[in-house]
Amino acid sequence: MNPPKNPAGASTGADIQSSRFLWLIGIFVLSLMLVVGLKMFFSHLYDELGERSVNERARLFIGEEIVGTLLRIEKDVYQMTTLTHPVAQARLEAHIREHVDKMRHDLDVLKNGGNVKQVVYLNIEGHDQMVRDVDYRPDPEAHGYVMELIEIAPLLDQILDKTSVLRELLDKRTKLRKEKNSQGLFTLEHEIAVYLKHIPPYFFRLNENANRLFFDSSDRLKKLEQQLAKQRERFKTTEMSLIALIIVLAALAGFLFARQINEANRRLRLALDEMRAAKEEAERASRAKTDFVSRMSHELRTPMNAILGFAQLLESEMLTPDHRDYVGEINRAGVHLLELINKVLDLAKIEAGQMTIEHIPFDLRLMLGEVSAIVSERAKAKGLELHFHAAPELPAGIMGDPTRLKQVLINLIGNAEKFTRQGSLNVSIEPIEDGNRISFSVQDSGIGMDADTLTRLFQPFAQADESMTRKFGGTGLGLKISQDLVRAMGGEIHVESELGKGSRFWFSLLATPAPLAENIAPQNIAAAPVIAPAAPTKSVEAGLHGHVLLVEDNRINQMVATRMLSKLGLTYDIANHGGESLQQMQEHGYDLILMDMEMPEMDGPEATRQIRAIEAESGKKRIPIIAMTANAMHEDRDRCLASGMDDHMAKPVEMIKLRALLEKWLPTPASDKNQ
Repeated sequence: MNPPKNPAGASTGADIQSSRFLWLIGIFVLSLMLVVGLKMFFSHLYDELGERSVNERARLFIGEEIVGTLLRIEKDVYQMTTLTHPVAQARLEAHIREHVDKMRHDLDVLKNGGNVKQVVYLNIEGHDQMVRDVDYRPDPEAHGYVMELIEIAPLLDQILDKTSVLRELLDKRTKLRKEKNSQGLFTLEHEIAVYLKHIPPYFFRLNENANRLFFDSSDRLKKLEQQLAKQRERFKTTEMSLIALIIVLAALAGFLFARQINEANRRLRLALDEMRAAKEEAERASRAKTDFVSRMSHELRTPMNAILGFAQLLESEMLTPDHRDYVGEINRAGVHLLELINKVLDLAKIEAGQMTIEHIPFDLRLMLGEVSAIVSERAKAKGLELHFHAAPELPAGIMGDPTRLKQVLINLIGNAEKFTRQGSLNVSIEPIEDGNRISFSVQDSGIGMDADTLTRLFQPFAQADESMTRKFGGTGLGLKISQDLVRAMGGEIHVESELGKGSRFWFSLLATPAPLAENIAPQNIAAAPVIAPAAPTKSVEAGLHGHVLLVEDNRINQMVATRMLSKLGLTYDIANHGGESLQQMQEHGYDLILMDMEMPEMDGPEATRQIRAIEAESGKKRIPIIAMTANAMHEDRDRCLASGMDDHMAKPVEMIKLRALLEKWLPTPASDKNQ
């Protein structure tokens, strides 16, 4: 029979263990505080002794300097007798006065405190002298050197007196030499010798007092250092004892901690393993989703190229009004579907962290003009007034990502146009914060939003409410993508709105000026396509000259491209993959090559590299190679240009853009040049 459980007893035992544990922690903390307190106390004593030691070393330094100065004075006095020229004697006498003044200063520092400097002359290039200096404070308890100071100070005046007398004797000697008075000169030399015999006892007395100062300082310093060593030893012993105590207490507390920590670590490892597995699974899913969306985007663009390509070709044919309307609807639906494909691809790249933001110089006004041209047609067709205001003080060239900025503005203006039945759209771009940032604002007079709607505004695949999707259409992806792009460019989208009175979206970006106007990059190679919201097709037939090689493996894409080339007035050959293009290059001459990227046997980038190598080896003229591919990401464009291609066009191909690109790269006929 099992004994009955005793929750109360278990609780009591837990309380006791908890109490003991708290006592151990308390003792540990108390011991630690005691060690810190004693360390601070002994450290203070050590600092005081250290300061006294430094002060005594300064006093010893001053004593050394006084002794050295006396020796220099004595040397100069004797050296003066060896000089014959009055100027040299005067200069040496001035040195003696300087030494005497320095000794007076040093003695005054010993008495009242101050700074003493020692100048050591060097014979080193770039270093004429070295200066050592010390600060000294008189010790109120030290009186042993007062008598030495009292005795030395008066003797300094006598140095100058004796030097003055010696100088007079030397001047007299110089005069007798000039007079060539040998007898008088002999008598004077004897007088100088007798005078010099009285000098050594005088300097001996000075040196004796100075040496007593030096000895006293040296003795006091030795005692202080011994005291400091004993104090340091006592501190070390106390510290080691307390450390041993703390180690014992810490070991005891650590033993109790160990089991708890081991258990916590075990649980933490399990949690981390689960989190790591979940993270890896999420990353795999994200990569798989991005790869799937990218692949689907590529696969969808191939039939879209056929749909939109043939629709564009039909628009240029002689059609009945009904048939022209049908083709126009096909074009508009295709463009709308392509826009959705682009948005889903962008969203997948952003969520996977693969969206790259460029930082290149570009022409801001040119980019704004392109945006205005794209959005104006839809606004005009809907009867809306579009006011596009760009402040005149805006900089011409700035650093940033023109493609992504254009995409954000088109998305915001398109969103405003969608929810505005009548009235106007106001787009304003102006510098703020003293020109350090540029503000972009889009305001409409549409249906507006309430506060609850604003909280759900930037969610993907969502609009203000479900009825909006049915009434106005759209996926809600544009605002989410715009928000993520603005954040990636260093800004934040803000919105203010009132139900029935319209909405205003705005954001600001850093306005970093472009280094030089001539460095502004062209913007006609933008890879992330923004499809304009479809404009009426203008005539694109004929007018071009040249022979083109189309490298494309898909039969439908071959049909679309060759029909477009024929309508533009160009002749062409077809290669089904990169290997065939190399063979065709050897047999025919071409003015331009349209190159797909993904093909069997040899892909577009590899074929381009081999073509460039052949051109380099043979010295042939470089043929423009343009990528015409369903791979529409920035990385795809970069890969094309890195392989040696000159430009990039994403499928589906727009005939107007194709013509503009071909006009840019095809050689101009001689007849056109002469006109």
